[in-house]
Amino acid sequence: MGDARRPLEVVKWRADTEKSTVCGNFEKRGWVHTDEDDWNVYWANSVRQFFGPDSFYRLTDWQLLNHFPNHYELTRKDLLVKNYNRYKREVEKNGGNSKDIDFIPVSYALPSDYMLFQEEFRRRPNSLWIMKPASKARGVGIFMVHKLAQVKQWAQSKGNSQLAG
Repeated sequence: MGDARRPLEVVKWRADTEKSTVCGNFEKRGWVHTDEDDWNVYWANSVRQFFGPDSFYRLTDWQLLNHFPNHYELTRKDLLVKNYNRYKREVEKNGGNSKDIDFIPVSYALPSDYMLFQEEFRRRPNSLWIMKPASKARGVGIFMVHKLAQVKQWAQSKGNSQLAG
């Protein structure tokens, strides 16, 4: 399909969903819908058809997808922190300097990291903490705490006896 660095004359899109917002925006941009494999942008609910064990499909340099396999490992904040911490340990194990990748604020996944969180909270008594529920989006459920009692109150409201006690 030509040189990947050359601008496209026509952007072709394909979708496996009928989301009017997405499709409408593609059309407003003058992009052309296609049902063939000559698409530049594919809006997919699932990318299994591209990356499944039985798929031999390979994207070209000029094809983009809105998802990639296991994207939630980076887009869910609790899993992002888990993977970041794992990577940080690996860098240190291999003799690297983890300060070079120290760009994420101190983060804890509750309830599993509650004891670590409690220690850090007490070490910094005047700090303000951001609580973000796992698996939520668009700012839903985010709130600030500056007292440990607020975290316990939140845990009680969620029925989490592990933190509430």
